[in-house]
Amino acid sequence: MKVKRVKFEVEDLENAMSSLSDSEIDNLMYGAIELDAEGTILRYNIAESELTGRKPEDVIGRNFFKDVAPCTNSDEFSGRFFKGVETGEFNAVFEYVFDYQMEPTKVRIIMIKSVSQDTYWLLIKRKLLDETRKCPTIKPCRK
Repeated sequence: MKVKRVKFEVEDLENAMSSLSDSEIDNLMYGAIELDAEGTILRYNIAESELTGRKPEDVIGRNFFKDVAPCTNSDEFSGRFFKGVETGEFNAVFEYVFDYQMEPTKVRIIMIKSVSQDTYWLLIKRKLLDETRKCPTIKPCRK
């Protein structure tokens, strides 16, 4: 099977995400979470599962902001999400720190609306918050 590469960039990402199958979404090298307008998780890819330790079957159907990642239930994150849903101006890129039941982890978030459905994507790329470590990865650095 040929793997599609989808870069973690904003340009035309909406079209790229809408054309991917479930297995292609699972093969992305960054977290991908599809939400409905209320924040309920519809899809949760393998990369996100491996990075958080949460299985897709345990989070699908739950509210991302209240049940799965309450550290995102803030004006900066969920406020931005719900304002985008309400206004229809959804595309956003920002940095955030995830710290719920995990080591504080700096992430880059891309929020986009699905082209083909009334759903929304959170794309999550991680970097360690500890700037003294020289490798920008979730895995421990080797000395």
